[in-house]
Amino acid sequence: MTSTVRRVPPEKQPLKPAIALAIISLLTVLMSVIGAAAVYGFAATGFLDDLAQDQELLGGEGFPIRFVLITLVSMGLIALAAAMKLASAVLGILVVIRGEGKLRIGASLLLATALFGLFFSFSVDGSLLSGTFQDLISLLATLAEVARWCVMVAGIVILALGVSEVRRERARRPRTPRGTGLP
Repeated sequence: MTSTVRRVPPEKQPLKPAIALAIISLLTVLMSVIGAAAVYGFAATGFLDDLAQDQELLGGEGFPIRFVLITLVSMGLIALAAAMKLASAVLGILVVIRGEGKLRIGASLLLATALFGLFFSFSVDGSLLSGTFQDLISLLATLAEVARWCVMVAGIVILALGVSEVRRERARRPRTPRGTGLP
């Protein structure tokens, strides 16, 4: 019994989409880490609590402008994050289909995290939950997010190794004039 292993020549490997996927995924990880740090910082300093409790600020003359500005910035960041996940999914599919080896493995990991974040999300909210149970669920959500970041970083590293491997293979092969098929 023989197995047919398709070998994609280095010239046909999708390097540009793989590099774009790695960059977008790295930016996604950085945005997630910065967002988590900002939420933690706001919670630790009580910045948002003070803002919500300050009646003069809420009823002040600049409040509507600040509210609209915060809303627009939030909506823009949400749209940017969704667009980056969608771009990661599309590029990941392209690299998985046309790539080989480490390119395919790295793209598969990044595609899995992009699709997981695009289609699955959960949050816990409720005053009926006890403090310990709510803390446990919150810890599990945090651990799931950290695991997603780790898988994304591993995918980026594997994809980068695949890109450098394909570049080395391309450099070893003699160049042919376009369209002639001659070495």
